[in-house]
Order: sequence, then structure tokens, then C-alpha cells
Amino acid sequence: MTLLLNSLTEAIDAFDIAVLDQWGVLHDGSQPYQHAGDAMRRLKAYEKEILVLSNSGKRADLNLLRIRDLGLPVETISKVVTSGETLWEDVNDQRLKVGGQTPKKIFPIYGQKNDPVDWAGDSDQIEITFKLDETVDVIMLMGLHDGTAPDAFDTVFDQAREFQTPLICSNPDKTAPRAGGLVISPGILAQRYADMGGEVVWYGKPYLPMFRAVVRSFPEMSENRFLMVGDSLEHDIAGAQRAGMKSAFIRGGIHAGDFRGAKSDEDLSQVTDGLVAQHGIRAPSYSLEFLA
Repeated sequence: MTLLLNSLTEAIDAFDIAVLDQWGVLHDGSQPYQHAGDAMRRLKAYEKEILVLSNSGKRADLNLLRIRDLGLPVETISKVVTSGETLWEDVNDQRLKVGGQTPKKIFPIYGQKNDPVDWAGDSDQIEITFKLDETVDVIMLMGLHDGTAPDAFDTVFDQAREFQTPLICSNPDKTAPRAGGLVISPGILAQRYADMGGEVVWYGKPYLPMFRAVVRSFPEMSENRFLMVGDSLEHDIAGAQRAGMKSAFIRGGIHAGDFRGAKSDEDLSQVTDGLVAQHGIRAPSYSLEFLA
């Protein structure tokens, strides 16, 4: 049974580490949510550690800068963990094998022109190329321009299938909140490539490597003392449950439309139960309208 909360402080003794999703919980991509900053300061006042866990194809330090530039209190954050950072570490340390080899030559699909170079950094294990041919080890789908159509890269995907080039998706989200509504995210295109017969390797929530990276940050802490706060049942809540963490579902993110018209606690619980059944997961531990 999901407990309806007005604020995380109502469950403050149930966790030690607050793991906060970024888009849909802290901000909408262009501005922070009204109560997010105060909620972060309140958690810190209760001596809770705050981690930000994001399906961002970018490195962790760039995400921290973005959070700062949006005016959120970065001094309350102990660590940022992103799917892009986790992927970079596994490629740079040669832990990742795709097609039986560690990928080195990477063709990126990205949102902003500097993203691939910023992601590669000074690694001597990574070669970024903007020409797709048979020498490319993997395509890295790390981001998209807002407004990208689902079929925008079909020509690239057709060519990649001819070369039997695997694709790594470092942002499995299918949609993301923006001030004007929702936009498609890289997960939509990665699934399209998979449906076309291409090989796809997924990096990010809800897959366990991301959550294990969070737990490694506090090895002395039991998994059930972590609280994942997220707006995606498919990624945040499902991933937390697989990792043995508690979860708090934010109703005002990507599922906001589903709760339109739900006013009473009974209405909110019925909509939540329906969404949980639809996604085939257990009920989240808690539910809030927004981070507070």
C-alpha cells in the first residue's frame, strides 16, 4: 500500500539517503520546481545525504553545473550519478564488452554539439567519430534536440544495421518533462533501433548498474535505507524496487496528466494503483504531488 504524503518529512525516519531524480523532480529542464530547493535544504537540515541520480548521457559534473545554474542548492548534494558517467567509467576502465570487445571508436547521437567531446574528456580509451562506417565499434545515443521526431535517425539506423553496429543508449528515458509539456527522449529511438533488429545495450535507470553505483557510494548503508524519489514508475520506481530501495513517487512529473481531475485521497490511490498495475511493478512506498 502506498502512503500519501505532503512532504518527505512525514517519513523522515524511514531513510538515511535521499536519491533524487533530476528531470521531473528537481526541475523541468528550464526552471526548478517551486518547492524543490526548500525540500533539499530541509533534508540536509535533518542530516540526510542527498544524491542525484539521472538518466543523463552527460557526465556528472556537467549535470551538477546545470543544477547550480538553475538556482538549486548544490551545497546540499553529496554526489551526482548519471548514466553517462557510469558508461564513461566502464568504457574508460575497459569493463564494458560489446560484441566481445571493449568499444573504443564511438559514433555519437547527441543534443548539443559539444556533448560528445565533453563526455569523452581526456580519455585515451575513447575515440569520437562523426562518420559512421564499418570501423565504428558502437553508436552512443546520449541525447536529442527537443522536437526530434521518432524516425529522424532511420537512415542512420539502416546503415548501422548493414554494418551490424551495436547501439548503447545512455539515456533510456522515453519522455522528459519540459515547461511546455513532454518531449521524446533517447529511449524512444533506442527502442526503434531494437525493433528494426539492431543490438541495443541500455545504460541507466531502471537497470541495476546505476543503482549499484549509488549503493557503492555508501557501502556501510543497507539498501533499504535509501529512498529513491522519482516521477517515472518505469525507471525510478521499478529500478529502486529491483535494488531493494524504498521509493517515493512524484505525481506531478511525467504522469501529471494521469492525475488530472483526481482530488481525493481515494482518487489519487486509485489512479496510482492503476498505473502500478499497468507497469507491472509493486506499489511505491510513498506518493507526493511534488518534492516537498
